[in-house]
Amino acid sequence: MNRNAEYTALLAELEQIPPALEYTVQRALARNQTSQRKRRLLGIPLGSLAVCFTAFVLLVNLFPPFAAACGRIPLLRDLAQAVSWSPSLSAAVENEYVQPIGLSRTENGITATVQHVIVDQKQVNIFFTLEGEGYESLSAEMPEFFPVQKCGILGSDFRRAPGTLLRFSLDYVDGDVPDGFTITFAVTGERAEGEETPAAPDRAYEDELLSPAPEGEAEILAEFTFDLTFDPQFTAKGERIPVDRAFELDGQTFTLTEAEVYPTHVRINVVGDEANTAWLKGLDFYLENEDGERFDAVSSGITASGDTDSPAMVSYRLESSWFSGSDHLTVHITGARWLDKDRQRVYVDLAQGTALWLPEGVELTSAQLRPDGWLLDFRLDGALMSSPFAMTFYDAEGTAWEMGQMGMTVSDDDQDGFLTLPLPGYREDEVWLEAYYSHASALEAPVSILIK
Repeated sequence: MNRNAEYTALLAELEQIPPALEYTVQRALARNQTSQRKRRLLGIPLGSLAVCFTAFVLLVNLFPPFAAACGRIPLLRDLAQAVSWSPSLSAAVENEYVQPIGLSRTENGITATVQHVIVDQKQVNIFFTLEGEGYESLSAEMPEFFPVQKCGILGSDFRRAPGTLLRFSLDYVDGDVPDGFTITFAVTGERAEGEETPAAPDRAYEDELLSPAPEGEAEILAEFTFDLTFDPQFTAKGERIPVDRAFELDGQTFTLTEAEVYPTHVRINVVGDEANTAWLKGLDFYLENEDGERFDAVSSGITASGDTDSPAMVSYRLESSWFSGSDHLTVHITGARWLDKDRQRVYVDLAQGTALWLPEGVELTSAQLRPDGWLLDFRLDGALMSSPFAMTFYDAEGTAWEMGQMGMTVSDDDQDGFLTLPLPGYREDEVWLEAYYSHASALEAPVSILIK
């Protein structure tokens, strides 16, 4: 039975609820009591597990061992991994909003399988696996598409064990998801212990950051091409809701122009007044329906998209309310992140190890001139989990330079972050860094806007 036929058969069984479904959650929660109970759970026939489809999302999120138990059934294994990190995709799976693909190719001993996709009018989530004998990990390089897709692309996780479910996510801003496209991606990997190529001599962490990665370092093991076609019943799903409500945040004026509700996410679109003194770079906010059900900002994946004519972010992503049956939706804004229009670059006196100003929560701790360039070390407040600076920096003439890479660690004690920015080949005594934001603000009372 192929994957499409298997999927159809499983859905057909959902029409009936057998006695095995009763007390499923209780049985799962008691799973650790005895090894006998574990064997009984894993021994449930395929048909009985299939009818748990609508309940298994809860089990995956509340009881991780249940997700492991699903691993013996290909469809449930894939879905369990997909829903464990995304409330929106959890709801999509729970509501059978999944298109099975089941395309597989093998090249040079490596097999790539596109298992299924979750798509709507504005996003494509492609779930696939890479498998091969003798590899400790396999990675998919960033894909190419034909025809070229005008969208934001989130790559898969790197260096994952063979057989791990990976994902490409495409986010369309102006256009809509097409009926299909051709995707091509290369695969790299690391051999299992005992089969690795000789490692290069150890080098200091700082020297590694300042040195460009050798070209051709990652060997291309295989390249795969798949022709994907999307079912129109999925790609047509979406709702645009005009709002046109003016509001004020921290002395800056905005208009919430519209909300877009899709099965995989919600978008809140805003426009800033030209007289504003700062660009909006981030929002702390959530969505709430009439029953008090809350939909938080997306925390994993594409969280926002920007304006092509300014540094502002103008479209923000929330978890989806599509399957909640909400009659009314209200967005509550509790805070914001800003980039002052006169502070888009940070001047650093490298010789003195000082800066005229730094983004809020950032402290410059050292500036070191090494044989291959400068290294800048910063301490980041625990709330900052990403770099406040771009990879591009500038000299006094305004010439752009590229870092190529940066390093970040998190302290186990106080949860502060430590950021190292390399300036490879740079030997001037001053530099201008490109800031992503300047400061944040928390609102005393949320700004609440009814959008539906």
